[in-house]
Amino acid sequence: MTAEDVSLRPAPDALIIGGSLVALAGYLLPWFRLQDGYAWSFSGWTYASLSTGGGWTLVTFGWLAVALIAGLWARSSQGAAVTALTCAIGGMMFALLVVAVSFAQFPEQGSSNWVGEIPFDVGLPVMALGFGLLVAGGVRAVVRAGR
Repeated sequence: MTAEDVSLRPAPDALIIGGSLVALAGYLLPWFRLQDGYAWSFSGWTYASLSTGGGWTLVTFGWLAVALIAGLWARSSQGAAVTALTCAIGGMMFALLVVAVSFAQFPEQGSSNWVGEIPFDVGLPVMALGFGLLVAGGVRAVVRAGR
């Protein structure tokens, strides 16, 4: 068996794969609503299922998909580890942008703590946990593959 054969064999990094899947779940789950009683919530799923197709918000799925695929080789390939980490950060930035645009949909509030008054759902904490795991796994994989 040659060294090339070994480098092509998947060596998955569980933290990268798990972090990608948890971040994706958080992105798809409901984040928050305009106010109590609203059935509609802001989420990546809501944007993706728009009649216009979701547009630029779908880029987050691409970042997470590439991170997940790179995570399959991240333990044996420094290139895959760096790709996974890069996509983790790219996905996190796009997800943050989508959430920020969602917050911009709220009308101006009189309270200085209006964000604290928003009815939050489980999606944002799950997404934060997923991206934290994904970035930590990516950094660990880069260090491990560089040895």
